[in-house]
Amino acid sequence: MQGDAVTINHVAMVVPSIAEFLAQTQVLYGAFQRGPLIINERQRVREMFLTDGKTVIELLEPMGEGSPLDGFLKRNRAGGLIHVALDVDDLAAAIGAIRDAGGVVVTEPTPDVAFPERRIAFVSLAGQLTELIERVVPSPPRRGPG
Repeated sequence: MQGDAVTINHVAMVVPSIAEFLAQTQVLYGAFQRGPLIINERQRVREMFLTDGKTVIELLEPMGEGSPLDGFLKRNRAGGLIHVALDVDDLAAAIGAIRDAGGVVVTEPTPDVAFPERRIAFVSLAGQLTELIERVVPSPPRRGPG
């Protein structure tokens, strides 16, 4: 992974309610652009992306019982930072490098609705949760007739 172009995609915060969080923090995040509320059935979360034009914050809210965010909110009732997400060129190679460094895969690669079906995986290394997001591979240019 060291030679690959790894960039930060976003930082994620878990909140009990996205609507309540935004209302309570209007003074901080009111000027940020807001993306649509995404209902992510696969991960059992609601999510929304905020940006100031430079940095992206993902707000995550559990969607019913059994959401993977339940345990985090039991330990942190008001929510908090949960992960940093990184864009990677080769998801399999990134996972291999993390395993070689002593990390573990928390969630195997799966397409994600929040990133137009690009594959994501969650890994843990040095006690920190990281989301890996596979970059879109550009299609080769089409050749015209001739």
